[in-house]
Amino acid sequence: MEVQAIIDDLARTIGRPITLEDAGGRLVAYSAHDQPVDSVRVETLLRRGASEATMKALKERGVYESVERSHGVAFVSGIPEIGFSPRVALAIKVGSTVLGYLWVISEKALTAQAEEALLRARQQLIQAFERIGATQDIRQKQREDIISDLVRGGQRDMDGIQSALKAMGWYGEPPFQVMLVRDRRGDRPQQVFKETEPLLKEAAPASLRGIFRDDVVVIFAGADTHGASPLASAIADRYSRMGRDVAVGLGGPCEELSLLKRSYSEASEAIALGVRFRCESGFFDYRALAPYDLLSCLADCKKHSTFGRDAVSKLVTYDELHKSQLFDTLETYLDLYGKRKLAAERLNIHPNTLDYRIRKVRELTGMDPDDPNSRLILHVWTKALHFARNTALGEA
Repeated sequence: MEVQAIIDDLARTIGRPITLEDAGGRLVAYSAHDQPVDSVRVETLLRRGASEATMKALKERGVYESVERSHGVAFVSGIPEIGFSPRVALAIKVGSTVLGYLWVISEKALTAQAEEALLRARQQLIQAFERIGATQDIRQKQREDIISDLVRGGQRDMDGIQSALKAMGWYGEPPFQVMLVRDRRGDRPQQVFKETEPLLKEAAPASLRGIFRDDVVVIFAGADTHGASPLASAIADRYSRMGRDVAVGLGGPCEELSLLKRSYSEASEAIALGVRFRCESGFFDYRALAPYDLLSCLADCKKHSTFGRDAVSKLVTYDELHKSQLFDTLETYLDLYGKRKLAAERLNIHPNTLDYRIRKVRELTGMDPDDPNSRLILHVWTKALHFARNTALGEA
């Protein structure tokens, strides 16, 4: 039998209005009703789910916990102040995972025959879910609803979200961190999810994973955050070898679930910055890119001091005229803290060639890269102009 058919048959058997909600309070199925019903049922049908106020009131009174603990049906007293009539409730569970709740409006406990009908219906619902392969889908949908509420905000407050997480069996501890895996074609999130799920399940078993707005969203918790960066890099490398245009963004860690919106925004912004700055890697860490986003703003800044900008711009002009590499040489030299041999190796040139180029930089800019104050100014402007040039190339 289909889920709705089970609910209709149950309602006819016990003669009471019934609703079936998932673990997050969202409406799954409901029966018709002839007699007047309370405002909570009406609101649930209209909203396609229980309101946050109703869920909060039930949680504060320990209703969900009591229903979940009960091996049979549980009687729930009315809550007049929110328009909640007395009900009989039954948790739909597979193992320790709560899939949902059956609610039956009733002023008193049901008869033994009615309770037996409810218990049979519970088993039928579980079997129906398993027959259509829906048990796993329902669990995943619950995860994705929670992810949506965490990174975007929804009807549930943090207490409601934490209750839903607990019902689902997720007890992540801080710190928390968001990773996004984005197919830049934008049309294959399900495929990307299936491709990355085995690796994520093995490398970050405590993570919360799902699809939100065409991205695979991964919420790391606790010790899993320590491996977030290498895991994100490995996923990006894997797709690069496959020739797929998939980007991986990593936001910063946070100590509270309520701050995951920020980590999510940072992960999304990291991808945007990586594309904007034409980074070669497909893995973009917001903490590494954010400073360069700030520096790139200097390239067009006219309101404040631009000391050093003209000096570095001379190198850009000289390189364009003479097909030389003074700008790149200076940037590498500064990145490596003026370490001559390392810089020469990075540039694949002889150290003497590096010395010549640095002398030429001093001559053209009138500034010494080995002087602390000059080094700071030159480094800031090489980064600012570097990313401004890459952005211009990307927009050309």
